[in-house]
Amino acid sequence: MAHFNEINTTAQGNTKKLQKSIPDTMKSFKNLQDAAYAPGALDKKTKEFAALAYAIADKCEGCIGNHVNKLIKLGASREEIAEIAGVAIVMGGGPGSVYGGKALQAYDDAMEDQ
Repeated sequence: MAHFNEINTTAQGNTKKLQKSIPDTMKSFKNLQDAAYAPGALDKKTKEFAALAYAIADKCEGCIGNHVNKLIKLGASREEIAEIAGVAIVMGGGPGSVYGGKALQAYDDAMEDQ
């Protein structure tokens, strides 16, 4: 099983390749991300939890690693990640239980490096 730091590094490298190949599209995507995650009626942490739940349900390992790392910086605990995994399991069915575990693995992997 891949360590989430490796998954994150690969995902970031692939994103950089896209940024070089289609810079205008990727800049527009980044602007969309910045707008969507900006604090408003919901704070950044809440929005990141929503993104993580979707990443788990959609089985996107790169997304899981990315959002877990952002949540760690926003002060999320392992218990909060576990509860969001529970929500994702409800929304994503059985596969959510497998990828919810991956979110906890991502958290544990990231905390090893701190």
